[in-house]
Amino acid sequence: MKGVYAKYMRRFYIMIVIPHMLYAADIFLTLQSGQANGSKGHIKRLGRVQWQAALHATGALRTTPMDSLDAHTDLLPF
Repeated sequence: MKGVYAKYMRRFYIMIVIPHMLYAADIFLTLQSGQANGSKGHIKRLGRVQWQAALHATGALRTTPMDSLDAHTDLLPF
């Protein structure tokens, strides 16, 4: 029961993590002459970061679908 409250975790995620993820998306998700396959892996990794943050903010089980976590944490889908 120790840790950060959910509202502070969400605030941290919105203020710190999302700008960093968007910066990483700008850098790594540039399409270069048919190398779109590498971008799919980066998108999955960035989506996993959002999933983990939503799990920590809500305290939900790992089997909870991402769609319902986004709705409960009021985050935009990645």
